[in-house]
Amino acid sequence: MRYVSLGTFPIWRPVHGGQLRANAIHKVLRDCGWETRHVVVTPHRGARREMETGDLFIEMPRRFRKKMARRKWRSDVASAEFVARSKSSRRAIAKFLDDFRPDVIALEQCWLWPALHEYVETGSPEARFSIVYSSHNVEQQLLAQEAAIAGAGTDLWSAQRAADIESDLAAKADLVVTVSEQDAAFFRKLNPSVVVAANGIWPRETSAAFDHWASRFAGLRTALFVGSGHPPNIRGFLRMTGPDLGFLSPTERIVVVGGVADQIRNDPRYLRHHGADNARIELLGVQDGATLGALIELADAVMLPIVEGGGTNIKTAEALYSRKPVVATSFAFRGYEQFKHWRNVRLADRPEDFRDLLAQALRSEPEALTQADIAQLDTLLWTATLQKLPGQFAALPRRLPQATAVDGPGGFLPGLLRRMGLWRRS
Repeated sequence: MRYVSLGTFPIWRPVHGGQLRANAIHKVLRDCGWETRHVVVTPHRGARREMETGDLFIEMPRRFRKKMARRKWRSDVASAEFVARSKSSRRAIAKFLDDFRPDVIALEQCWLWPALHEYVETGSPEARFSIVYSSHNVEQQLLAQEAAIAGAGTDLWSAQRAADIESDLAAKADLVVTVSEQDAAFFRKLNPSVVVAANGIWPRETSAAFDHWASRFAGLRTALFVGSGHPPNIRGFLRMTGPDLGFLSPTERIVVVGGVADQIRNDPRYLRHHGADNARIELLGVQDGATLGALIELADAVMLPIVEGGGTNIKTAEALYSRKPVVATSFAFRGYEQFKHWRNVRLADRPEDFRDLLAQALRSEPEALTQADIAQLDTLLWTATLQKLPGQFAALPRRLPQATAVDGPGGFLPGLLRRMGLWRRS
């Protein structure tokens, strides 16, 4: 069987959560014998280097990127606007789908639905496919939350566009795949065909970089924080830990990995305390998988100061699977509620309590895990969380493009003319 996903980012060298999830779905399907492809529409030219042979890459032209910058559009919202206005891009996507002839077409997030929606109406007469909305969160809720936060970079127009696009896609999809029961409850109001496939992780291999980092942090106790440059990550970190890190001793460090490190370094609240904080924090920025593996192995605790956002957090699964003490907010355990009372998990939602628990974790030894504990951790692997998807996808009904399925003057011929750019409504 054949599967194609449409998204606004490449997935073959995954870094952030959306890439990791989409990549894992492709891997699980390929392991079951599926042939898969990916379509990307993005303003980022460098993303082409991260594409796999056989995939489709569409870069927004410079003129549109300038318009996007002037209007301060988010790149994901801009992708939706671009494909809605770019006939050539929609034709390229349609030709790619015609040539590949997928059994299942999935939207990784909702943003490229304007292109697929047209294909549903005017696709090739030979096409037979199902539509899946692979939801990472409820986009309309997330953008509405961000629009209410000053400086978050999201306006009410973007939130409304998300609501329009996502609601239409969710209602018309043959299946909606969500990451949590909370998200599933929202989408079942629009479509009864909803399943939950939780976020997961892959086991990490022993890192060749271990000795280097072990030497650098010798004699220190470290708490690891991993996060992208997404604004909620820095807001959560600064709210729950400081920005004054004086609650840590001179032999304790917070090690920050990912794009969030640069955001913390340049934040005015951090800069006011940087003299004292510099001795208690290591802002390492984006690192490769080997370094991250070494830092996880070396950490004495993993921290999850997550106070907002949508969907669920893959870094929560990473923290649990590390077998290290976890200091987190209860919000960080959305979708992982079965682990909230697990040994070595400490939860706090007040900043002062969070700091106390972090200090305790750095100053004590973790409880030993039992064989039952370790077996439960294996439920966090992608092979477990996504195991039902191949069967669920294979069982979906295959639809015809609407123009093919309807006879008469309102059916195939108008659809064909629309594809050729010759159809005009009377």
